[in-house]
Amino acid sequence: MRHFILIITILLSYCWITLPVFAQTSLSLGGFSSNPDAPIEMAADKLTISQTDGSARFEGNVMIAQENIKIMAQLVVVTYLEGGDINQLSASGGVTVVTQTESAEAKTADYDLGSQKLVLRGDVLLTQGQNAIFSDTMTIDLTKGAAVIEGRVRTTLSSESE
Repeated sequence: MRHFILIITILLSYCWITLPVFAQTSLSLGGFSSNPDAPIEMAADKLTISQTDGSARFEGNVMIAQENIKIMAQLVVVTYLEGGDINQLSASGGVTVVTQTESAEAKTADYDLGSQKLVLRGDVLLTQGQNAIFSDTMTIDLTKGAAVIEGRVRTTLSSESE
């Protein structure tokens, strides 16, 4: 019986060690800061406006810029508040977000202007110089210039100073 318990314990320990580790980390992102009152510039191949739900649909080579942040995607849906101000931008189709010091890629991104949060989802890749972080989700607080990175976080850090 002791051997059986020992074998079960070893097997469970082995299974526990080999399970993929889903991690969460916090990171400071100096370039990801925004002035919510700054104008937002948008360009696309096509714009469709819906009066029924108060949204605008930018399609094809979409580029959005607000101060030092640029967002590029194939599709961006913009929702507005009752007063006409932009509430949220939802980007999809190969999203790239660029600042002067960072670059991020993901399948989708949601930018909530009220909370000043930018959430990237799906095969997220963040690069800062020669450093790279891969994850499932990254939530950036643009008021603090900080991020929470979750879901199978993997890093490549350079030891060279720039």
